[in-house]
Amino acid sequence: MRSERAEEKETINHSEIFASCSFSSLGLHPTICNELRERMGYEAPTQVQAQAIPVVLSGRHVLVNAATGTGKTVAYLAPIIHHLQSCSPKIERAHGTFALILVPTRELCTQVYEILQKLLHRFHWIVPGHVMGGENRSKEKARLRKGISILVATPGRLLDHLKNTSSFVHTNLRWIIFDEADRILELGFGKEIEEILDLLGSRLIESVGKGNEVSSISKTQRQNLLLSATLNEKVNHLAKISLQNPIMIGLDDKKMQPDPLLEHAESVESDTDDELEHPRKITNSSTGDYKLPVQLVQKYVKVPCGSRLAVLLSILKHLFEKQYSQKIVVFFSTCDAVDFHYSLVSEFHSSPNSASEVEVTEMFLRCKTFRLHGNMKQEDRRNTFQAFKTEKLALLLSTDVAARGLDFPKVRCIIQYDSPGEATEYVHRVGRTARLGEKGDSWIFLQPVEMDYIEDLKKHGVSLTEYPIIKVLDSFPLYGQMHRIKKFVSLESHPWLVSLQKALESFISAQPMMNKLAQKAFISWVRAYTAHRGELKRIFMVQKLHLGHVAKSFALKQQPSLVGKSFQKQQSYKRKRDQRQKGQSKRRKINGKT
Repeated sequence: MRSERAEEKETINHSEIFASCSFSSLGLHPTICNELRERMGYEAPTQVQAQAIPVVLSGRHVLVNAATGTGKTVAYLAPIIHHLQSCSPKIERAHGTFALILVPTRELCTQVYEILQKLLHRFHWIVPGHVMGGENRSKEKARLRKGISILVATPGRLLDHLKNTSSFVHTNLRWIIFDEADRILELGFGKEIEEILDLLGSRLIESVGKGNEVSSISKTQRQNLLLSATLNEKVNHLAKISLQNPIMIGLDDKKMQPDPLLEHAESVESDTDDELEHPRKITNSSTGDYKLPVQLVQKYVKVPCGSRLAVLLSILKHLFEKQYSQKIVVFFSTCDAVDFHYSLVSEFHSSPNSASEVEVTEMFLRCKTFRLHGNMKQEDRRNTFQAFKTEKLALLLSTDVAARGLDFPKVRCIIQYDSPGEATEYVHRVGRTARLGEKGDSWIFLQPVEMDYIEDLKKHGVSLTEYPIIKVLDSFPLYGQMHRIKKFVSLESHPWLVSLQKALESFISAQPMMNKLAQKAFISWVRAYTAHRGELKRIFMVQKLHLGHVAKSFALKQQPSLVGKSFQKQQSYKRKRDQRQKGQSKRRKINGKT
């Protein structure tokens, strides 16, 4: 009976993710269909692809709002390749760029480029390329001079080339795609995007005159596509200035309201195309439901501030010992926090399982650990991205740089150790798991003073259940014996946590470099906590926290005021030392001249 129900549930989940049609029935070239099956592993299109591909093939402007991990990238790449391969005579490199794909981060730029390479395997005359910050500008110029048919770019670097690379040919540009549009705008690229649209002649002018008419200044027939997992007023504005009479995919009536600027807009639902009686406007995401995969299991871990670190390590140990093949991503709020926890996980050997004073040689966590954040060198970020993708058993500690659009295969669990800085970031973090119908778990750490966040998520249609942390802690033997006492006054007094916290504090205090990393992480964490935006400000208030407990969550024995003072003293000492050295070098120069 259980197996029948499980099969039925699996069938329902499969039908909610994948469509009943085939890629060929959507009108794609047979070779593209074969590449999707053989190189991308698609047996059938997802629901989003089934809805979007025919619309993109038709040449209409499109706005796609769909959950992460639903195959949005293929939904726009496949139709573009279909049109380019059918051009007669065949397109050449000298013709320049036909399609431009704008993405928010370097990692996503690399990922889209790699997918593009796979799909173009049999269309060698269509040349893919990418330009992004952190790469060699002169090498990019050389590639642009030769000609790139489909270009993937980050906004800042693209704008640079549009202004300064005269050999960049884009007179034949037909497509502009904004992938992860909300993230592009959240990162502050709004002005760059408007300038790019102006330079490319693809901006729609909103006249203030009669009827708020919209006219295009584009001389060539252009098709613009905007894809976003969340919707807000910034996305709404970008849609107004870049999309003309768009087809809207994945938007329901709850998220829309009349707007005279998006005239004759149409909405595509699961199986039907409905002509709207009134044009629509995207409402603010703070009131709408989040689009999340149906097979995603979401839970919260209620933990007192001082026990956060010991609980995190305990959960990770439990997960990696339970399954020998899985990948986990843990999100932090700052680069310093990532660096500290990465060093800790990589070096921490002590274990509460050992009663002796003898040094323990076994790692506390037995898995390959990676880190990813914006302060890393571009080469290191690329290597981490590629390495984590290929590993079967691995842990990635990351800031939100990995939260948008990146597709890491077989990530089974997402842990939001630090709360998201703004409301919509929750969607993108959890979107790294449960992709394309796969199962996935998402857990968020919350302190008792932060529990209002559960109610806030309910407003967006997200329901969380509590993670059984006591059950996990009870599963660990202490000094070789299982816990006999099952009831504790509080979570902090659990024997396993008490012992682990003690071991962590001893380890940190004995390692000067680790202690310094912990102090920096503590200070940056408090600063980040005060910077929550929008509706989250009233929930995550630093005034509610006990900073002594916050220091404990970084395994620091010192009070936070002492940590802050000692850190400031060190910085002050460094500045004075540098000033003295500069003064001495100046005096030497003067003496040398005289």
